[in-house]
Amino acid sequence: MPNSVKKPHDLERAYKFLLAMNFLFALLIISWIPRLSEIKKMLGLNNEVFGSLLGLGSIGSLVAYGSSGYVIERFGSKTVSNVSIFLMTVSYAGLTWTQNIAIFALINFFAAVGGSFLHIALLGVQTAIQKEIGRPIIPKMHGSFNIGFLIVMVIGGIVSPFVSVRTHLTVVSLLLAPIFFYCANQVPSSRDFAIGEKPHLGLKFVKELIPRTQLEWLISLGLICATVIEISTNDWMAIFARETLNIPAGPHVIYFILFSLAMIIARWKFAPMLKRFGSVNLIHYGSILGALGYAIGIYGAFLIVETSPWLAFIATGLGVLIGGFGIGGIQAIFIKVLGDKSGTSLNVALGRVYLVFTMYLFVIRLIISFVAERVSVAAALLVPAVLLLLTFRFAHLADEDEDLLK
Repeated sequence: MPNSVKKPHDLERAYKFLLAMNFLFALLIISWIPRLSEIKKMLGLNNEVFGSLLGLGSIGSLVAYGSSGYVIERFGSKTVSNVSIFLMTVSYAGLTWTQNIAIFALINFFAAVGGSFLHIALLGVQTAIQKEIGRPIIPKMHGSFNIGFLIVMVIGGIVSPFVSVRTHLTVVSLLLAPIFFYCANQVPSSRDFAIGEKPHLGLKFVKELIPRTQLEWLISLGLICATVIEISTNDWMAIFARETLNIPAGPHVIYFILFSLAMIIARWKFAPMLKRFGSVNLIHYGSILGALGYAIGIYGAFLIVETSPWLAFIATGLGVLIGGFGIGGIQAIFIKVLGDKSGTSLNVALGRVYLVFTMYLFVIRLIISFVAERVSVAAALLVPAVLLLLTFRFAHLADEDEDLLK
């Protein structure tokens, strides 16, 4: 066992439980996505206000990402994971038990806090184990998340005509909680690995919340450009399918399924594609093809839906397939670069990167919701497509460029 591991662990066993946790993570936090259109109606909001309300969840993420590295260093990733799971399960179970916008926003805030803390806790341990095992595992973690996403969408499509959104989310949360807690306690803590220089845990840490190197700033920009398309598809595709394409509840989840399937294939086949094309080319090809395919498919469908609804249905499906396949391994490449080149604690570096990422995301979500209400949902979905197209500008981060360490 390498010296960086303080005590022996079966890393392959931990790897399997991490796969399970990513799967469960998706089952929980994605459970409300296929029901967003019903939640919007329940709250009585238009697209702009509802989109802004979803964006307010980013404040919870800002709080979590800003302190995650230090909290994880202080209490360990296992404790943080258990608290995060509690926050998420209670929040997602409670989201639909109110029609008060302020209470909904508060619950969404705590759901975002829990999800963001768990995200960094898992990512730190996964990156450390990836280094110990000596092979890329993070793409498969993302793939496992997408399998959970796929299952949620299938179940959501089946039950939405028959089961209320309140019953659906409450039952999912209660069923997943004990399994999630069990898996979290089978994974080694971040304290069992040496993952960089220890951060300041006193008041001095406030000065270190913002990225300190060019690498961290560029990684945060690359991640937001590559990831917004996935987040925006989750936020808006149900509304686009129901209100623009006029697809009834249930069948409307086909687009989530196609998008998720494409990402699963790309992420589970990441290692052979990386070997064949290299990191830089994967970012180039994925961002350009994914962005163009997604934009042409979705906006083309919007233009022809009145005259050729079936053709619009097919065009949207092709668009989300190409978009999902295009972004497949890009996020994993950026995280690997950060893990390899960060000179500080990995948990802290991840927290700093995702703090800035969330600031960008908050603004972008507001822009998208504004465009959705004032122009159309199809036009709003062009925003993440343009950002994905810009991702190719960050492909150089995957090169062995020592200047980035400065």
